[in-house]
This record gives sequence, structure tokens and C-alpha cells, in this order.
Amino acid sequence: MGKRKTAQKKHMYKAKPFDWINAAVMFLFAFTCTYPFWYILVYSLSDPMKAMAGVYFWPVDFTLENYRKVLTLKGIPQATLISVSITVICTLEQMFISGYLGYLLSRERMPYRKAVYRFFIGTMFVGGGLIPEFLLRKYLGLYNTYFIYIMPGVSAYNMILTKTFIESIPSSLEESAKLDGASYWDVLTRIILPLSKPILATIGVFTAVGVWSDYSTTLIYTVDRNLRTLQFILYQYLKGAASILLEEGSKANMRQQLTPMSIKMTLLVVTVVPILCVYPYMQKYFTKGIMLGSVKG
Repeated sequence: MGKRKTAQKKHMYKAKPFDWINAAVMFLFAFTCTYPFWYILVYSLSDPMKAMAGVYFWPVDFTLENYRKVLTLKGIPQATLISVSITVICTLEQMFISGYLGYLLSRERMPYRKAVYRFFIGTMFVGGGLIPEFLLRKYLGLYNTYFIYIMPGVSAYNMILTKTFIESIPSSLEESAKLDGASYWDVLTRIILPLSKPILATIGVFTAVGVWSDYSTTLIYTVDRNLRTLQFILYQYLKGAASILLEEGSKANMRQQLTPMSIKMTLLVVTVVPILCVYPYMQKYFTKGIMLGSVKG
């Protein structure tokens, strides 16, 4: 035992230089990745006028006035409500639709199952393009309405993940439930969907991030200012944040205490932080779901 401990100590001693170098490289890599976000946060928490001279690691004259003023700018509260509502609705829609289709296509007794499955696969390679899609949505009366955001859609990729995951659930559970008089709907809602939480949570993360980050839908399909999303406002202001100061030109006090750069940094934090807060809670499902859902083809 004594010789083994001595050998272990020698091994640890020999590995120390490499460990230190490895830790230093990893630290520099992590710092390079995280510092831009930290800089944005620090800038948004600094006095706008003094921050123009430069900020590095800590806020200059810490203040929350940037957030109070930016969040009360014209259009921001309405855009926040629109973004939050469509993210929640679309995420729930996509999770249910993917689970429902995945369950149907995983049942061998479903009529024309292979044909339907191949049809969905085909949509991953062939699309109509932007103009036909625009004309279709306009013909359906969705143009410049709130429903353009929450129109149900089918993601073939999410459906494949869900179908593969559901196929790994023992069929004996469904058979036992049917012997007890359960219908297909009962099997889906009480057995399949609860057991599919990992893959559904993964799909939820994909969908939430995509919907929250999307600004092209607003750009292409809406003209009403009340239908603007938070990301679209960020897109506009990043192109020319000084326009906010022009819109608020009658508020001389705000014009003195806000700068285009402080507006950009504050809006970046406002749009990024919600997703960063949600992701850690879903991460425990994310890795398990994506691995189990991609084992089979």
C-alpha cells in the first residue's frame, strides 16, 4: 500500500506542470468566450456618458437607469409581451405536435405510415421558397396579424427525434394500458408524453431559442408597429440606435443620459438573458434527450 501511494504521489507530481498549462489554456479559452458577454453587461450597468471613455471589467458608476429608461421606450413593453407570448405558445405547440406525430409514426399499424414518414423527410430537402410561402400566408389571411407568429407548423427534424425516442419505450406499457381500457389518446397523454419528457424538453429548447431569436418573420410578414417583436426592435436599433434618441427627442433629460452604445448594450442584455436563464433548467433533459433521440435512424 505504501509503495502504491508513493507511486501515485510521484505520478501526480509529474502531471502538475501539464495540469497547470492545461488549466491556463482552458481559462484563456473560457475568458475569450465569456468576456464579450461580460463587457456588454458591464457597459449596460455603467453611466452612459462615463462609459464612452471605456469600461473593462467593472461598471463605471454602477446604475440601473439604462434598463429603466430603455424598457420604458416606445414599443419596448409591447414588443416584450409579443416575444414572450409567441415563444411560450410556439414552444408548447411544437412539443405537442412533435410528440403527437412521433407517436403516430412509431406505430406500425398506422395506415400509409412509411409514405407519410417519407413525405416529411422530403420536406427537409425540398421547399417552396420565400415567395410561395409569403403568398400562401397572405392568401390565408395571416399577413400582418398576430397569428402569423403562432401558426402551427411541423418540423421534420423534431418529428424524427421524437419518433425515434418513442420507439425506445417498451410497447408492453401500451399493451397493458389497453388491456385496462385505455384509448389511444389516454396512452399518448398519460404514458407516451410523460415518458418522453427528455426529448420534448430538447425540442422545447430548440424551439424557444429559435422563436425568441427570430426577427425575419416580423420583417417580412408585418407592417403594424404593435406587432413588432423584441428581436426586431433590437435589429432596428443595432442598425441605428441613435434613432431612439430622435424618437424621444422631446425628452431632453433622456437624450442627455442615454447614448446609442448604451442603448445597444442594454437591449442586447434584455434579449439574451431570458434564454440564458431558461437553458440551465432544461440542460438536464437536453443531453439525454438528444442522445436517446438520435440513436436510431
